[in-house]
Amino acid sequence: MAITIKDIANRAGISAASVSRILTNRGRFSAETAQRVRQLAEEMGYYKNQSAADLSQKASRVIGVLVPATHTNFADEIIKGMQRQAFELGYELLIVFLENDVQHQIKTVKSLLSRQLLAVVMLAVDLETAVFDVLMTADMHLLSISNQLDNGIPSISSDNYAMMHTIVDYLYNQGHRQIALIGAADPDSVVATLRRQGFIDALAKHGIQYDPAFIWGIENAYQTGLETIQNFGVPLPFTAVIGSADIVGIGILNGAKDAGVSVPNDLSIITVDGTYLTQLTRPRLTAVQQNFTQMGELAITTIANQTLSPHTIIFTDVVLKPGDTVAKISR
Repeated sequence: MAITIKDIANRAGISAASVSRILTNRGRFSAETAQRVRQLAEEMGYYKNQSAADLSQKASRVIGVLVPATHTNFADEIIKGMQRQAFELGYELLIVFLENDVQHQIKTVKSLLSRQLLAVVMLAVDLETAVFDVLMTADMHLLSISNQLDNGIPSISSDNYAMMHTIVDYLYNQGHRQIALIGAADPDSVVATLRRQGFIDALAKHGIQYDPAFIWGIENAYQTGLETIQNFGVPLPFTAVIGSADIVGIGILNGAKDAGVSVPNDLSIITVDGTYLTQLTRPRLTAVQQNFTQMGELAITTIANQTLSPHTIIFTDVVLKPGDTVAKISR
């Protein structure tokens, strides 16, 4: 049977109301009494009923997190940042996974919203309109992480447009003029759209007119990268490719090996994300590293400080991490 405040009060010889105030740091009590009550609570195995506390205070300290069931290689880093900051600030996370099926998503979101929540965080998920409609009816904070949306929901992410300028500038300074973007051709994705436009504008800044055929591959998947060399054929019409995710870059790297294309001598590769995966390949992948831990921490901080407002976008830091997959071309 669960230990109650009344049980502690009977042992301590004071009222249940006094025990409640001591355990929630309300009211004034002698240091001796407060210490005795807290020690009894620990010895007796008392656990605070946070749900009941939330109901009584008409507030929740639970944050729901929607995570795609199709695992990404950076989701864990975001969740670690969220958990660390949630622990520091006294919040709890309720994590649920979303399948691709719309009806399943609606059922999952409705189940999540049936709990008493302070906010719902969407972690790199693209939801159908019907699912968003369910979320928008909820009276709570909504936040998207690592994915910019166009429906008024605030977001925390890297600046995907500026990121492409950083990458193209780097490749241009290494002598590359024929550059392809792989895995960012999805016409419905806001992030992909921003990356495509950043890529096109960055090339134009250097006087290079982009070839539409050089933006290829809809999914950020290993298979997309693996099929890149086969799609364009050998010899390749470009000297460098940008993989829109580390897993895409690994696919390109392996596809190049299968086709006898030397990296970086025949083809240079740079990827977006910069997770630990880039350190496992041989040669090591050059990458733009996103700060996923910072995204997670900022998500909790902004919710706690109630600094969210519609259309707000918070950009986190990116760092270009040179590896061994970009060659310098003499001109």
